[in-house]
Amino acid sequence: MTLLRIQALLRLLLQHAGSYAELGAAAAAEYRSAWARRLVMLLVAIVSGIAGIAALWGTGLVALWDTPWRLAYVAGSAMALLIAAGATLYAAFSSRPAGPSSGMLRAELKKDMELFQEWKCTL
Repeated sequence: MTLLRIQALLRLLLQHAGSYAELGAAAAAEYRSAWARRLVMLLVAIVSGIAGIAALWGTGLVALWDTPWRLAYVAGSAMALLIAAGATLYAAFSSRPAGPSSGMLRAELKKDMELFQEWKCTL
């Protein structure tokens, strides 16, 4: 009789561990996609910032070379591009809420820890 109970308990534990593995894999996929998105945004910010500054500086120097607005145009366009690049960097590194699988994984771990504490008290 006790052998059947042990087998049933082991089966339940293996099923529970399998569920944790599935939930952990889903949470890891969410984190991986979030980091990939942030990395792409970072690269776009760097490339567009450098290319934009170079293009606008060159355009400003060529178009306004013989005018008194030459320096103001170049400085203003560079400032606008730096603000845009900074906003993109902020968006890339600002904290985002975790996905649904991460919250479920934390909740399940908390429930299991509570059950484990209750079980320890019965020993």
